[in-house]
Amino acid sequence: MKESEKQHGLSRLETARGMRLWNLNGALEAVYTAITTGVYTTGYALHLGASSAMIGMISAAPSLGQILQAFSPLLIERLQRRKSLILGSYSFGTLMWLPAAFIPFLFFEDIHAIMFMVFIMLSSAALALGNPARSSWFTDLVPGEIRGRFVGRQHSIIAAVGLVTAISAGAFMDLYSGDGQQTGFSFLFIVAMIFSGMSLWSWSRTPEPPKQQSKSISSGKLLSLPFRHPQFRKFMFLVSGRLFIAQIAAPFFTVYMLRTLEISYSQIALFASLQILASIAMNPLWGYLSDKFGYRPIFLLATTGLAIFPLGWGFVTLDNYWIIVPIVQIWGGMMSAGIPISQFNLMVKIAPEANRSVYLGCYSALSRTGAALGAMIGGVAASICATLPSTSFLGQTITDLQYLFIGDFVLRLSWVAMLTRVSEDASASPREVINQMRRGNPITTLWHLVRMGKSTNPSVRARAARELGETGSHLAVDELVSLLNDSDRNVRREAVRSLGHIDNDRAVIPLLECISDPTSDIAEEAVESLGAIHSSLSLNLLVTLLHDNRASIRRSGVIALDRIGDSSTSKALEALLACEEDQVIKMIAIEALSKMGNVHILPLMRQLLREGEAGLQRRTLTQSMGYLLDTPDLVYRLLQTEGMAQDREIVRVFRSARRRLSGWRILALKEKEKLIDDLDDALLAFENQRFDTSLLRMHQIALRFPGH
Repeated sequence: MKESEKQHGLSRLETARGMRLWNLNGALEAVYTAITTGVYTTGYALHLGASSAMIGMISAAPSLGQILQAFSPLLIERLQRRKSLILGSYSFGTLMWLPAAFIPFLFFEDIHAIMFMVFIMLSSAALALGNPARSSWFTDLVPGEIRGRFVGRQHSIIAAVGLVTAISAGAFMDLYSGDGQQTGFSFLFIVAMIFSGMSLWSWSRTPEPPKQQSKSISSGKLLSLPFRHPQFRKFMFLVSGRLFIAQIAAPFFTVYMLRTLEISYSQIALFASLQILASIAMNPLWGYLSDKFGYRPIFLLATTGLAIFPLGWGFVTLDNYWIIVPIVQIWGGMMSAGIPISQFNLMVKIAPEANRSVYLGCYSALSRTGAALGAMIGGVAASICATLPSTSFLGQTITDLQYLFIGDFVLRLSWVAMLTRVSEDASASPREVINQMRRGNPITTLWHLVRMGKSTNPSVRARAARELGETGSHLAVDELVSLLNDSDRNVRREAVRSLGHIDNDRAVIPLLECISDPTSDIAEEAVESLGAIHSSLSLNLLVTLLHDNRASIRRSGVIALDRIGDSSTSKALEALLACEEDQVIKMIAIEALSKMGNVHILPLMRQLLREGEAGLQRRTLTQSMGYLLDTPDLVYRLLQTEGMAQDREIVRVFRSARRRLSGWRILALKEKEKLIDDLDDALLAFENQRFDTSLLRMHQIALRFPGH
């Protein structure tokens, strides 16, 4: 039974309503998150007088608070409902920003930065109590087969709201300077609290699936479950290591912009918006790829790409930041978009359903511990880097935090090899994902897939299916195969044609099923599409179809083999000619064999020319002769002209042949002169409309021609 069919007591309408409210909550919470993390918390810490080491501690504070998640499942597993715990813990976590917003008015100056760290830690600790319950609620609510796309779509919503918030907050903070910045920061944090309260209201309206009750076990055994699960334990430590390395440099990108580059908050917000826009653009694609290929290959591709991110920062200077920072931010947005989609869903997939909140809590606590340690070590490393002398590398002066960024790049890239140990059942390899994305534009392909999936209009779906074929992307094969059973014939026809355009052997078996189905009305199109797929399997199937009892299938099979043009099928086509009664099929087979240069069909062609009357059959046979003579274009041109125009074209052919014959040096002079005289006689006879004499002379020339 699919996960979507067992949503733990919720109807499909309730599930859909819950997913809509979850998105609303994400949008409202995005305002709170955009203000209380990243640029503005770092800026506020600098405003409060924090040193580089203290910046590292403050950046570690949220992760230190999140360590409490390891123990929150002890409470969650003993609760019937999760909503009350989430609302209570998130409310307390939000309220911690009220005293944080007024620290200069409440505490002595010497402890401003320390108190800010304390309030962040308390807020994070409160959120930590509810986070495993939140994740457990989410996995019970959203069906597994669409979870990747849903997370991708939700992250796009969150990113879009975060973008507007970041730009607005940046412009707002630029209105304040010096001591006036305190007013700006206080106002921003209050706004964040208001939106957090609104998000909690939307959560209170979200339906909660009944939590699966697990067997009652002792607290010690409960907390040890994640460490006794080999695959989950390995995943936890690998992700924790990745976060540890990432957080060494992550808090200092903003510090570098504010202190070294002296960039305004508006500019920082603008650069951040580029990263967010890139993330929004890539979220649907990463979500689609995750659902299609599995979470592991997407996780590996995204983490590998993101490993390069700090390297770009290592070469940012006052002279080039307006060029390099946008490039780095866009790249970071594109790659980072794939990590939460794949990493979270991979973790959920590996974790057993029973006692899942314990696994989620332990995972979050361990990964946050890694992040906290990374941020603290990063703070110490930043202080050390500030004492190092400048050096030159690739014509670029490296100093201060740039050492930290380049070192972090080396560590990230080294850790990628460790991440390959993450395993997932029935997932593709990263190489396979790349190979399928190389052909065609994946963004355009996704656009057509979304348009096709959302529309209930058959003409729109048919057009989308046709355009998917035009992209040539292998990503669309599975979706096009599913359209072969669409209720609209036009949609089915466009799908089968597009599968031929894409030329991927994964379509061979579904196309064969269409051909074998006696009720199928696209069998002939399916046969011809097989001819566009370059694989030994499709070739062998087409040869087999030459013996089908349906004339239309045999005809389409010959057309498909003609399209492939593989001379290894000549014997099969000759055998077909020997027993085929349908004249149309025979003519198509003759043309196909002539294109392959098969001279064994000449006797049959002469017989048909003698017996046939003027019309399409004779023209087809004449064109086939042109293929055998390796002059198809010339013969075609002659066949397409009539009357005087045709006569003039034939005269030009005679004269062209005479010129070429005169230039040949492989013939003896007398032999050449004799051939030229005969050719002139043939031309003269043709001009005087003595066609029999002209043909006789040409026949005599052919008999004496070298190589005949």
